Amino acid sequence: MIRNILFVCTGNTCRSPMAAALLRQLLKEGNGDASFLRISSAGLYASPGAPASPEAVEVLRNYGVDLSVHLARELEREELAAADLILTMTNAQKKQLIKLYPAVKDRVFVLREYVSGRDAGDGFEFDLPDPFGQPVEVYRRCAAVLEQDLRKLIELLVLEEGSVGQEKGGEKMRIALGADHAGFPLKEEIAKYLQTKDYEFKDFGVFSTESVDYPDQAVLVAKAVASGEFDQGIIICGTGIGVSITANKVKGVRAALCQDVFSARMARAHNDCNVLTLGARVVGPGLALAVVEAYLEGEFQGGRHQQRVAKMMKLEE
Repeated sequence: MIRNILFVCTGNTCRSPMAAALLRQLLKEGNGDASFLRISSAGLYASPGAPASPEAVEVLRNYGVDLSVHLARELEREELAAADLILTMTNAQKKQLIKLYPAVKDRVFVLREYVSGRDAGDGFEFDLPDPFGQPVEVYRRCAAVLEQDLRKLIELLVLEEGSVGQEKGGEKMRIALGADHAGFPLKEEIAKYLQTKDYEFKDFGVFSTESVDYPDQAVLVAKAVASGEFDQGIIICGTGIGVSITANKVKGVRAALCQDVFSARMARAHNDCNVLTLGARVVGPGLALAVVEAYLEGEFQGGRHQQRVAKMMKLEE
């Protein structure tokens, strides 16, 4: 998960401190809980202790932000290592960071590249030009662009800040459970497991082995998750394939068919899945419960995976 965001520009007197301060302010105005986030900024070639440019201070004052207390900081290896997400203002800065610190290549993006979900490649279309030395109007345009991109970033952070293990925002994870006739016996075993672990869940049926059509059951769980009423869904049929295909037809659902513990963990860590599907005729109860446990205890890693998930979700538009 993203817990530490670092903005980087050249001198840390204009763009990166503006971005960091604006993000904090936008989260505050939106009543967002920023306590889980560390937001900072630094410069590739900063003069430590230099104040923010007067124009940046003037422009951000209109956003309710006091940037006059800011002092420039030079980028340090330790804070790069600690950052979950490193956002630069230009592609050249991104490339310079990767050249100097190859280990960060999967965590560094141009800000506009990250929020757009597209790769910057070798181009400059995502660059935010340096306003240093320019009239205050140039700073105003810079702040407007930053505000637009940071609002998109907040949307991604909200999407990424999902459930962690059994808890979500201090509340128990809510699970929607369902199956067709073939998955009914395994569903009953999973329901007992969820009760034992004190998960909050709702059983959407079926409640017998009488034959039904699996899409009817799958869509009940998928829609319950997509609506936000439940944080995660678990659906079982004979192979897990049919309910997986059905669930993924519902906008907002990322369903994964998992038949082993590793896949279950990766479904959460890399794909931020919100529905697990299982095949009752493929995996036995013992393995199935191990898969469920690994899946529910998984945690989305964010970073480069967030960008990829965002690209997936854009396909629904």
